[in-house]
Amino acid sequence: IRGEVSYARQLEDDPGFKDSGAICGRTAAEFGAPADYETHLSGGEKTRRRVAAALENAGDILILDEPTSNLDIGAIELLEKKLLEFDGTLIIVSHDRMLLDKVCTRVVEIENSKINDFEGNFASYEYQKNLIFERARFEHEDYVSEKKRLEKAVVDKKQKSKEMRKTPKRMGNSEARLHTRGINSKKKKLDGAAEALKSRLAQLEVKERPYRPPSVRVSVPEHGRVHSRAVASCDSLTKSFGGKIIFDDARFELPSTAKTSLVGPNGSGKTTLVKMILERSGGIWVSERARTGYFGQGFETLDPEKTILENVLVSSVHSETAVRTLLACMLFRREEVYKKVSLLSGGERVKAAIAKILLGEFNYLILDEPTNYLDVFSLAALEELLADYDGGMLICSHDRRFIDAVADRTLIMDEVTKKIITYEGRYADYINKHLNNDFSPPAGYKLIDQL
Repeated sequence: IRGEVSYARQLEDDPGFKDSGAICGRTAAEFGAPADYETHLSGGEKTRRRVAAALENAGDILILDEPTSNLDIGAIELLEKKLLEFDGTLIIVSHDRMLLDKVCTRVVEIENSKINDFEGNFASYEYQKNLIFERARFEHEDYVSEKKRLEKAVVDKKQKSKEMRKTPKRMGNSEARLHTRGINSKKKKLDGAAEALKSRLAQLEVKERPYRPPSVRVSVPEHGRVHSRAVASCDSLTKSFGGKIIFDDARFELPSTAKTSLVGPNGSGKTTLVKMILERSGGIWVSERARTGYFGQGFETLDPEKTILENVLVSSVHSETAVRTLLACMLFRREEVYKKVSLLSGGERVKAAIAKILLGEFNYLILDEPTNYLDVFSLAALEELLADYDGGMLICSHDRRFIDAVADRTLIMDEVTKKIITYEGRYADYINKHLNNDFSPPAGYKLIDQL
């Protein structure tokens, strides 16, 4: 490596890592990064510190390991702006696909112990991967077709050889010898042809069928649906902690069949709102028919001593076949469903917990940061499942691509007015309206062109 390297590491990778250095400067101020390290800092504050420090001291090479971890959308967009301004070599390890789309010009993939190189951003990488998949599918189908053709040809040759007529009893000796010689010659040719075909069959290069998860649509039974317009609502929500106002006469509604995203800066009250809905407190009305499936940032619903399959089946209203199919959609293949939860990675636990909720006896879902720990392939699988789910849900997430793919309406926390803004559309559409100067976004949502 030639040149000076600046590295922003994942703090979780080393529990003993101490970040005791003070940081200052314009970048730290822009990120709102605490000047001094304190043990009580939140995950977002720690990430802001390490990212700001790496950017302020950036040399010729800047390496960022999961730089968006615990950051809110405003901080992620600021990070994008700073990285686009950086004129050195940038290496990013990230599962934030929109960040990779906007910043990267090359994608390096590690798959099956091999390193694969793709020119272009993440969208280009996805396109190229799909072309590779389609090519592999074509080659597999061609291989299967050729294998069947050769196998049939071998059987046909052997059958013809077997059916060669023996010498008729009426023939004289010399005539019989000529007949036998002709028959043997033909049988030899047929047997030789069969062996040649078997040799070609043995040498045929095997082309495995590329794996693609099955598609499945999870439905809420008609008798279990919330038939009212809304599953929860409040016309005047007020809440404060220790003198800090979280909500001031705020209002919101959660339609029973809509997929709603809840976005806002860290500390704006998203988790507080979710807890109040679950507890039915603060004057929030919740339908009596609501059976809410909740995914939090812990894994309390999973029994660590049971397998993935056992955990999901114990509360599922669906058949084991349906459970296995959905687990396959979430990239748990074959024998993996028998792994104990205690042996799973963070991402695998997330997928198991969400599968348990999706297949449980619930008619409304609340998902708090469901994309944490997930790789890009698992993210895509979860997106497809939730987009096809025919029930309503509330999703708290800072993953912009994820919420745009799943949610069809948006609740935005406004830190200035302490209200909840309702937008009947995707978050990306909300932002685009701002870019067209129809209105301004609330605090914490400055965009790249404003920074």
